[in-house]
Amino acid sequence: MNEETKEYKQEDWQRHYDEDDMGWDLGQVAPPFVRLWVEGNLPLGKVLVPGCGRGHEVLFLAENGFEVTGVDFSKGAVTHLKKSLTERNLKGQILYQDFFSLDSTHTSVYDLAIEQTFFCAISPRQRQNYVLNVSRILKPGGMLVGLFYHTDKEGGPPYNTTREDIETHFSEKFEILKLEKEPLSAEQRKDKEWLGILKKKD
Repeated sequence: MNEETKEYKQEDWQRHYDEDDMGWDLGQVAPPFVRLWVEGNLPLGKVLVPGCGRGHEVLFLAENGFEVTGVDFSKGAVTHLKKSLTERNLKGQILYQDFFSLDSTHTSVYDLAIEQTFFCAISPRQRQNYVLNVSRILKPGGMLVGLFYHTDKEGGPPYNTTREDIETHFSEKFEILKLEKEPLSAEQRKDKEWLGILKKKD
């Protein structure tokens, strides 16, 4: 299996938590999401964060009045995030499961989905399935707001994501309202993130 088709398995991700080797973790909510919230560009309501990891975005959203659900299939991520929610007296639903296995109770439930280092973490051959699942869980007219990682490198994870990748995969199910390089990325991701604001087509 080559670099482009191999898939990290659940135990591979869990190993990163066991070894405290999480180079992708910024230690804070990604700055562009804070700006979008301040500007009023994140619609308040029910939000899902796939592959939420330690959940900096989940915590930020919960603090700001969203009804938030985080999904991750790494026990280390889920345990850490549940503890953080409890310590900060915040409400949120954290699901210990594979995003791709969400059942019909999640269909057309969410107003918003937040993408942060999940699309780049899955194998490129899973990307179309990702689009179908995000579209399925969103209400008609629901929004996907994401930071897509343009590594400009082969292999992965993280797998490179170009503007063309985003347009090719999402255009059928989503109207792309905004897609541009993000100027306020965290230092380690400067000039490497596409900010996408996408609206589910009816």
